[in-house]
Amino acid sequence: MVKRILTSIVLLPFLIAIVYFGDIPLRVGLLFLSCVGLSEFYSALRNSSTSVTPDSKIIEFPIQGKKPLNKRITVNYISYLFTVIYYLLLPRVDNGAYFFVLITMFIISLMITMVFLHGSVNIVDCATALFGFFYTSFLLSFIYLIRAQHYGEYFVWLVFITAFGSDTFAYFVGRAFGKHKLAPELSPKKTIEGAVGGLIGSGLLGMLFGMLISSVFHLEDIDSIIYFAIVGVVGAVFSMFGDLAASAIKRYTKIKDFGKIFPGHGGVLDRFDSVIFAAPMMYMALLLMLYRQ
Repeated sequence: MVKRILTSIVLLPFLIAIVYFGDIPLRVGLLFLSCVGLSEFYSALRNSSTSVTPDSKIIEFPIQGKKPLNKRITVNYISYLFTVIYYLLLPRVDNGAYFFVLITMFIISLMITMVFLHGSVNIVDCATALFGFFYTSFLLSFIYLIRAQHYGEYFVWLVFITAFGSDTFAYFVGRAFGKHKLAPELSPKKTIEGAVGGLIGSGLLGMLFGMLISSVFHLEDIDSIIYFAIVGVVGAVFSMFGDLAASAIKRYTKIKDFGKIFPGHGGVLDRFDSVIFAAPMMYMALLLMLYRQ
């Protein structure tokens, strides 16, 4: 617990700074987190399993007398490349044409790699590389997309308030009152009581944040107190599913943490698992709010 608190105290100013300044600092920060998250995700899968044939025999393909090629590293480098390209183009992603062209070229590049390295790269490797990009780089990028919208400089903070707030409330309420397991096979320490505490706590934090926003910035045509409270509760639900989804991956790969970059927290995917699900939901909520205007 002491490590978690100290790490949070050290890293929180950096997080606040890059989100506050937005634009290039935020893109660079998210690019870094995405690349580390990709590395953690691929490392977890690589260490837990090997590509197999239908009869479950391990495949190893020596090429011209050389050592067997590490299949996942080969195609996963393409994911890192397109992550960089994606964040360079991120300010234009709202123009769907850029995104469609990028993803199309990404998929084609993976498939061409499979053709040239047939016998060393298969469709499962390509699918894993593609999923890794969407799970980390794409979902984390919604933080920037929120920040770039009208009112986004205020709304973006609700992502972290909801994700981290629900985690905190769920932890303490669960420790104090938790008796009924929420998902024992995925996360034995999580309880239904803790989940309810997380939802209520996140809703209250959203309401308090809405009160602050409405009193200081006077947003027009927005009942920020009610809207932020509702979004806080819904965001907490998605945050919990993000946490449980990450736990499901860790159970499958038989690891405790994705990484060790954040002492006391684990890796990027350990610390931002709830944010990864909360950010897209907040983006949709923001678009809905703007559309109603």
